[in-house]
Amino acid sequence: MLRLLSSVFAVLLLAGHVSATVIKAGMSLSIVVKNDKDLSQIVKVNDNGTIDYPLYQDMSVIDKTTSELQDILTYKLAKVVESPMVLVSVLTENPISIYVLGQVKKPGLLILPPKSSLQEVMLAAGGTMETADLQRVKIVHKNQGDENASYYDLAKFLNSGDLTLLPALYDGDRIILLASKKSKYVKILGAVNKPGFYPVGEQAGLFDMLYLAGGPNADANMSKVRIFSSAGGQRADYLLDMQKYIDNGKTEDLPLLGEGDMVIVYAKVITWQKTLDVMRDIVTFLTAWFVITSVLKK
Repeated sequence: MLRLLSSVFAVLLLAGHVSATVIKAGMSLSIVVKNDKDLSQIVKVNDNGTIDYPLYQDMSVIDKTTSELQDILTYKLAKVVESPMVLVSVLTENPISIYVLGQVKKPGLLILPPKSSLQEVMLAAGGTMETADLQRVKIVHKNQGDENASYYDLAKFLNSGDLTLLPALYDGDRIILLASKKSKYVKILGAVNKPGFYPVGEQAGLFDMLYLAGGPNADANMSKVRIFSSAGGQRADYLLDMQKYIDNGKTEDLPLLGEGDMVIVYAKVITWQKTLDVMRDIVTFLTAWFVITSVLKK
């Protein structure tokens, strides 16, 4: 299959040289770099002749042929890509401009082929963040306000694969990935070395999450760990003797944590034995101080 694709690419590359097109302002160019999705882009030729493409943003391409631009880009990309193969062609249909904002990895303006799907837009934007609410993807069409926005359940499509669930997209649309209202973190407080919020997937073991927080500190009372959980939609608050699981080598049996849960590791209380130890240290210090001062006075 890979050999077939290479052959097809080579034929297209040769065809590009034979039937080269002179580039004019306003044209939409497809730049395909073999085996490199990031450098394969659709760009529009601005009125001043420039294109928004890496390594070639400040020079005019007007009156150059597609094969000439192909050679130029191949030379420039060879400095950063090993043996690049570049194909430049003029699109017969105008691409669409889509603004992607919010919880995506590469927000901003995207130039995409016409009839691109919502899923393809998300991929072009680098994918969604873990904090994105895929059940309410907001789309605002050109010349419409937020009050007329539409909302689509991308998660439902991803689960079913039903293409009819994807909305039609048009030039000038704005797509906003809102943040999920659910917390994607577990909060760990108390006698740990690095208290704070820690990211969690669907579920994570208490033992693993605790050690993400740097583990218990010297004052931690592992026999008294408090857990606030909302598993199954039911709020729970209970104390756990984690030391018992550790002593028995059964840490895998510790409860699982989910989104929004909170863990508090309590510190040890001052025991009578600890008090005696402190008093013993004080008496030893005072005795040594008394002996030293007595010697100095002589």
